[in-house]
Order: sequence, then C-alpha cells, then structure tokens
Amino acid sequence: MDADATCYRHADRGAAVACQRCERPICADCSRPASVGFHCPECVKAGAQRVYRPRDLASRPQVTSALLGFLVLVFFVQMADAGGASASRGLFEFVTWGPAIQAGDWWRIVTGGFLHGSLIHIAMNGYALWMFGGFVERGLGGVSMVLIYLGGLLGGSLAVVAFAWGDPTLGASGAVLGLAGGIGAVLWSRGVDLKQTSLGGIILLNLGLPLLVPLISFWGHFGGIAGGFLVGSILGFGERSQGASAARGVAIAVIVALGVGAYVVAGNGGIADVL
Repeated sequence: MDADATCYRHADRGAAVACQRCERPICADCSRPASVGFHCPECVKAGAQRVYRPRDLASRPQVTSALLGFLVLVFFVQMADAGGASASRGLFEFVTWGPAIQAGDWWRIVTGGFLHGSLIHIAMNGYALWMFGGFVERGLGGVSMVLIYLGGLLGGSLAVVAFAWGDPTLGASGAVLGLAGGIGAVLWSRGVDLKQTSLGGIILLNLGLPLLVPLISFWGHFGGIAGGFLVGSILGFGERSQGASAARGVAIAVIVALGVGAYVVAGNGGIADVL
C-alpha cells in the first residue's frame, strides 16, 4: 500500500491498512478485523469471508492470555510470601530499585515489572493488558506484542532508575502502557492521524494521574509509553521497508540496549551521575 494513500471512504484520513480482500485503502475507523488482517465495510457486508468481530476474538489472543495468567500467578505467590496481609511486602528483593541494582541485583530491571502491590493494582493493569495486548496481538501477532511489551517494561525501568533512582518501584503499568504507545506508533507509521483516536487521551491521562496520586510512578509510565512507542515505530516502519524479520531483529537489539542502559544508569546512581 502506498504510504500516502488515503481511505477510500474518507479522503481526508490517511489509510491505516489495505483491505485483505479488495485491497482498497481504509482508515482505522473503517477497518474490520478478520481471521487474517482487516476488511473494508463493503467486503464485510458482502459476506465474502467470515469476519471476526472483537467479541468473537475475545478468547483468541493466546499470548496475551498466557502473560496475564503469569502476572496473576506471581501476584498469588506474593500474597503467600507475605502471609496474605500485603502483596507489596512479598518478594521485595525483586522490586526495581536503583541502590539494589547498583549493588548487583541486575534482575530487578525486569522482575519489578511483574509484581503488584494490591488486588486493585493488578486488576487495573490486568484489564489494560487484556485490552491493549489483545488488540496488538490480533493485529500484529504474538511475537510483536511481546516485543512491544518488553520495550515498555525496560523503557519504564530505564526512566525509573534514571530519574527516580532511590524509589522502589513495581507494577506492569509501564509495560502495559508500552502497548498503548506501540499501538499509537504502528497507526502513525500507517498514516493514521492519532488525534482522531482515543489513544492520545489515554496516554495523557496516564501521564497526569501520577501527578495527582504520588504512589503511582510518573517515570514508570512515561518510560513505558516511550519504550513501547520506540519499538512499535521500528516494527511499524520496518515491516514496510525491510520486512517483518529484519524489523523484529532491530527491535530486539533496541530492547537489549534499553536493558543494558538501565543497568548502566542504575549502577552509576541515576542520570545525574552518568551525565
């Protein structure tokens, strides 16, 4: 599809994808998820092929389901470790925390993103993961979803140890918001005006919420969105120019760089000491 193509039904909107059946360019509002790719409204009405609506695909994002199940399992382990009183007390040695990473606990860069402090905490992140993760997995596949998720997780960790080095941080919100950032990046790479979507409002809400609720990490959210957007951009633009395999290879290299960067920055006591 031409990078400058516009939707055949809305000439003022950039095309996000091409219909898998008739190959006409369609915007995000006109795209209908099918068993493979997306269809335009006319092909859906014609009944040329069964088209799966979001409600039909609710049980289909297997990678997202497995990841959500793992987060829930880890939460129950936390509860058991804490005697059921407070999940935030359990497994503290895995929380993302600059001083501990500086002392050699490198795994905290990753593990903090799989812990949660309360039932409400995991419920909110789990619901967001189901919504965003399922959308990405259905549109791009499970591998790309995991890459964007990791980009958000490590981007959040890097921002936390850089700008909030001494604050213990936990939660999957950075990784989950990375999926939101990744969706925005992929749509942007396909010519979609993000102002016509609800993503902008979701992102602004999650950047503003930590300013009102001190217990929520602003840098975890900011870094997660930025990391997911970066990886999503690589996948979105790269798949069109280099192919999916090459784009995923570059994305993996960037994810590793984010993790190494977080370790180096944490080891030096935050961004101020690095600079």
